[in-house]
Amino acid sequence: METNKLKQLEEKIQEYETIISEMSAPIIPSIVPQTILVPITGLIRAERFEKIRVNVLNFISNKDVETAIIDLTDISGERVEGVCLEEIGRELHELSSAISLMGVRTLFVGLNPELVKRIVLDGIRLEAQTFADFQSALTHLMKEKGLEFRKIAE
Repeated sequence: METNKLKQLEEKIQEYETIISEMSAPIIPSIVPQTILVPITGLIRAERFEKIRVNVLNFISNKDVETAIIDLTDISGERVEGVCLEEIGRELHELSSAISLMGVRTLFVGLNPELVKRIVLDGIRLEAQTFADFQSALTHLMKEKGLEFRKIAE
């Protein structure tokens, strides 16, 4: 009987880990057509990048997406667990390369100075545009597409 309860608990833990993993890098359609936002939050572990990459590529393959905005605002030295900043730089390079191979442009937003320093010192090339924040990236995309916010007359 105890083995059965233990197995049920293990299954529940696995289910919760899956939910948490999916929530910590959700894929959100943007107000700019054919654009998605992927905010990466929470503790960063090497195995999470693989899950994020797979989720993003699967989403892109089933949708009409031209641009993926990867938001790294929440990534800092203390949020990284078991991964050095250099490795995060390499993971970001692989993520943007994979997205690019799917015909989708990558924009990174919210890179912090510590991560930028490691990326530059390690000679990692991010083949993507970068912006200080999500709003700057959206403003750029809207100008590119000839879109603008308008106040609706009441």
